[in-house]
Amino acid sequence: MANALLLFLATDDGLVLLSDPAGQRRWRRSMHQFQSSIVQSVWVDASKPLVVLVIADRLLYRSVDGGQTWATLNTGDLLTPNARLYAAPRHPSLVYLLSGDVLFTSDDAGAAWRTMNLANESGGFAIDDDARLYRSYGAQILTSDDRGETWHVYSPPLPGTISILNAMPGQPGTLCALAEGCVYVVERASWRPTGDLPGKALACTALTGTPPTLLAALAEGGVIRGTPDAWEPVIVECPWTGATAILKPARHHIDTSFAVSTTGDVAISMDRGRSWTMVCQGLATVRDLVSARLA
Repeated sequence: MANALLLFLATDDGLVLLSDPAGQRRWRRSMHQFQSSIVQSVWVDASKPLVVLVIADRLLYRSVDGGQTWATLNTGDLLTPNARLYAAPRHPSLVYLLSGDVLFTSDDAGAAWRTMNLANESGGFAIDDDARLYRSYGAQILTSDDRGETWHVYSPPLPGTISILNAMPGQPGTLCALAEGCVYVVERASWRPTGDLPGKALACTALTGTPPTLLAALAEGGVIRGTPDAWEPVIVECPWTGATAILKPARHHIDTSFAVSTTGDVAISMDRGRSWTMVCQGLATVRDLVSARLA
């Protein structure tokens, strides 16, 4: 497994680990844990990929051996069905868990946690390169400079309910937001649409680079690339006919990203979303994924 690319997939039938040992795109299933359980979210310590956190059936688990054994962590009451784990881009051991109106924070890769009550439940959630936090409440974006202790309004409300927030890599303070099928760029006290999408978007993400490359998954199928200023005219086909539910960049390489269909197929792009190839097919519904490189 040395120098292997690892892909952890949180599904409605457990946690699936795929590995590509030699970087030849010959993916194989290396592990399937928590079978028959709904795994809501997964997090991996980028500096120590053997440290893994998962939320399964509304309980939090931690492994320090790559998922071979697990310990249950005490989070008080059961977590909500939408509870999710979030990584900080430049702080590998810093992890957040958002569950309804409660925010859990750990500075040591999930070994110990502190809890903060929020004024309301959050929709989208993001962490920028400076470890500043952002969360949405309806159409409003709030931000915190003290790891969630206090929050203040970040921008005027967007035209619709925000479902996804992404921090722009390399541009602290700038966000990519998805609100009711439209993608917006939010910066300090203002927001603007990224241009006219040829249809509604189901997911969006931002890849590292200057300027950031935006990817949006269209409800009618395919992925479209762009920048904060405009979308490219070509819609890139994914290796499936259905819609794409998840777009997520890899943490180990700036050009690599993953896409997941609504029917449990997973694809990889190694050229910033210009083309996609299949990784695996026919998984149970995928709710979250994270990649890591095992040196």
